Amino acid sequence: MIVNHTSNINSVLEKVLSSTIDIETGARGYTITGDENYLEVYNHGHKNLEIWIDSLRSMNETDEYQSKKLDTLEKLIESKQKVSAMVIKTRREYGMEEAAALIKKGRGKEVMDSIRRSIRDYQKQAVLILSDNLAQTEENVQARNNRFFLFIFVTFGILIFAYIKIRQNTKRLLLDKIIQENLMDELTIQNQQLNDFANITSHNLRSPASNITALIATIEKDSPIEEYKTIFEMLRKVAQNLNDSLNQLMEVLHIKKNKVEKELLSFQQIYSKTIESLQGEILKSGAIIKADFKEVAEIAYSRIYLESIFHNLISNALKYRALERTPEITIRSERKNNIVYLYVIDNGLGIDLNKNGHKIFGMNQIFHNHPEAKGIGLFMTKTQIESMKGKISVASEVNIGTTFTVMFGT
Repeated sequence: MIVNHTSNINSVLEKVLSSTIDIETGARGYTITGDENYLEVYNHGHKNLEIWIDSLRSMNETDEYQSKKLDTLEKLIESKQKVSAMVIKTRREYGMEEAAALIKKGRGKEVMDSIRRSIRDYQKQAVLILSDNLAQTEENVQARNNRFFLFIFVTFGILIFAYIKIRQNTKRLLLDKIIQENLMDELTIQNQQLNDFANITSHNLRSPASNITALIATIEKDSPIEEYKTIFEMLRKVAQNLNDSLNQLMEVLHIKKNKVEKELLSFQQIYSKTIESLQGEILKSGAIIKADFKEVAEIAYSRIYLESIFHNLISNALKYRALERTPEITIRSERKNNIVYLYVIDNGLGIDLNKNGHKIFGMNQIFHNHPEAKGIGLFMTKTQIESMKGKISVASEVNIGTTFTVMFGT
């Protein structure tokens, strides 16, 4: 988590620098040519800076030292924006020679050099903080890992025991109310254990655990045997996916460098695994989910990232559904100009993009009241996609629905 946080900070700092360079490039391009098209780059840089500065502020809100460095960086960026705006205004009102003379004074270059130095110092400090934190926790890693493995072993032992126990007593549960009530009490305790387990694991492991809870909660005292069998089969699939996710998580914990391996993946298989993990929420909501991967069936990508992207976008559509109508979710792939796209479309609550559009992919941004909302899912998804040279965008209308478009990098 500490490594990811530092990596995210440095990644966002690089994007801040890139957006600032866009502002300078757009201003100079307009100064030289007078072509208004260069101002699109200039304006795009301004919009992106708002997003990345907000994200940096969220990441460092508890670090007073880093917050002060961010204040300094933000003031330098504001100075650069003012200089660029003055150059553009001078070019528009007095011509290229006056604007060029203003550039030659060197104020813009001086501020830009200061921004680069400030960002380098910011990144170095983030790495130093990371090194200190790792040094402080290194001697406790083995003990923590042992506890983690023990907890996993005990939890899965409980799940296996519960599954076998329920199968053995299905017929008796239908005839004996006392045994049934005792079993439901036992399952309630196990549900709480699953919730505790979900709080320990990472963001993407919360939903499988809560889905196990939801599936078990659908069992009624007078439910027929066939319904028990159906629920148990779904429970088995969710538990298997949870096991797979934990194995992948442990592999990630041993990776010290941010090197992501690609493999040829089937969209349908990733989708099916996601749906199995979310069975409880799907049953609870009555959602209708359709998928079409005929145009593009496979992609070379990171398995962990692709599973996380599917999981976050589909679980978001379920989580922020409109309660007054049946949730409808469509997932499809497409290829345009040799680029693969993935669309996730829902008819849920929607987002006011005029109000929140510039913050939607920021850290700790929440736009609807929901007990499981953490404000990290979309930020994580955007970071993963961009680390693979891709992009994600959103179109939404309040009370109509939302469409997320993922453009995979080539």
